[in-house]
Amino acid sequence: MSLDFLYTAVSWVLLRWHQLFLAFGLPQHSGVNWALSIVFLVITVRLLLFRFFLNQVHYQRHVQALQPKIQKIREKHKNDQRDMQHAMRKLRQEEGFNPLTGCLPMLLQIPIFISLIHVLRHLADSATIPADSGSSTLTLYTFTADETHSAATAKLFGASLAASLRDSADKIAQLGADLSTTRIVILAVVVLSAAATCGTQLLVRRGQAREPIATAASVQKLMLYLVPISVLISGLIFPLGMLLYWLAGNIWTLGQQAYINRFHPDIPPPERSRYERSRRK
Repeated sequence: MSLDFLYTAVSWVLLRWHQLFLAFGLPQHSGVNWALSIVFLVITVRLLLFRFFLNQVHYQRHVQALQPKIQKIREKHKNDQRDMQHAMRKLRQEEGFNPLTGCLPMLLQIPIFISLIHVLRHLADSATIPADSGSSTLTLYTFTADETHSAATAKLFGASLAASLRDSADKIAQLGADLSTTRIVILAVVVLSAAATCGTQLLVRRGQAREPIATAASVQKLMLYLVPISVLISGLIFPLGMLLYWLAGNIWTLGQQAYINRFHPDIPPPERSRYERSRRK
């Protein structure tokens, strides 16, 4: 199945932001312009998904509140998987929640993430093709030949947006960038992204009204270290443009979690009615 329609959609949004920043006076071939276009692509996606994120937060809190019941079911039916699954299904029906709600924001972001990776790799591969060559490769996904060449050769603080840590010195030189500068910028972006992710995990823990138990507690401890580590590892795989997308997304998530803690706090049911009355005053 061709995903060209997704590549085209992501490219279209990216190009609209690029043209807007061009209208504001940023140079067409500026790496800052292209970097901001990637950042605002993230903002566009996250604004569209914000309602789904709120639903996900409420779902996760619902599941956490049910952990004592879930634990009792597991202990009661630990020797009979069929009865355990039946009891879990009955509990979900009684409580009226859908597991899909908990992973929908991530599922919706995956196609966008994959599409942006493809588009950035396409741009990197196009860096050595002259803009006036007439190659059809330069006009894929609603890009003009000049826009493709501009994005492919754009540099942020001297680092090519199309370069990654795995690239050789020759490959980075072909992109018109310096090897040391590119690696320093990429590492800085990765470290900042990991720090934002770690901050988000700490805010999640701080915002919980109940201490997680059993599996939930283990998963939370694992996430506190595993997610930032996975972000650091990503620096070895993805180009700088993709890492900027990730950094912007992680900073957005950090701010989003701070917003949730402030305006949608996790309050145990006996205290929620008092909190809601105080908010209305």
